[in-house]
Amino acid sequence: MSQLKDTIIKLADNYKIKSSNENGQNFLIDEETLKEEIERGELKPSDVVLDIGAGFGSIETLASKQCKVIAIEKEIKCYSYLIDKYEIDPNVQIINADALEIIYPKFNKIISNPPYNISDRIIEKLSFYDFQFGVMILPNTIAKQLLSKESSTKFSAIQKIFFEFDEITEVNKEAFYPVPRVTSRMVKITKNQNDILQEIFRRREMLLKNAFMNGKIALDYKTKRESRQAFQELPDMIKSLGNKQVNELTLNEINEVIKYLTH
Repeated sequence: MSQLKDTIIKLADNYKIKSSNENGQNFLIDEETLKEEIERGELKPSDVVLDIGAGFGSIETLASKQCKVIAIEKEIKCYSYLIDKYEIDPNVQIINADALEIIYPKFNKIISNPPYNISDRIIEKLSFYDFQFGVMILPNTIAKQLLSKESSTKFSAIQKIFFEFDEITEVNKEAFYPVPRVTSRMVKITKNQNDILQEIFRRREMLLKNAFMNGKIALDYKTKRESRQAFQELPDMIKSLGNKQVNELTLNEINEVIKYLTH
């Protein structure tokens, strides 16, 4: 048994962490996978790394030797362990919170293995933040959507507006404890440069026309009058969708908006 695997299993037992496939909590126990994940982060002393779902701090142990790390952990038992371990480490900040409900401190890179049952919502949330790139291990069902050249879901279509996704490697189920039902993939997530599409899809509760106009004001410093005129100059197909909320658009409608605003 490897040192990492032995340590994690003992900690899970000692702290009585009832990991399960239902709550998406699976601890990475493969040392080579962890080392590759850290190496792919290309860490520098000036970096600030965000780790969502820190568990028992495997990422922190390696990354904190090279840069600062912000570790978010919801499970109070894991949080208590992390506080004891890193209390005097100036390179590690520990936050006990639900990662879906808090505002993240400033960071420029991500190295994270988020719980599988919220990985899609974590990626959606990250679209509201500016950062350089990240390395994440994601369940195969989510990774395949994001890595495919064709967008088969609204989720994948929208996230490709914000990020580029590149596969690093497949991760075997046995790399985790407990063993999940599905295989995983290590994925590099690179933030795209901000543009009008991102400005629109950040405003998902707005009507499309209002999201577009507000986006033009924010991105191009347009006046309200100028942004209204810019919307009127769009193709009729997009103008016809103007009174639908952004989050109500179908996959086909999203693709039409992307098509017209990127060509």
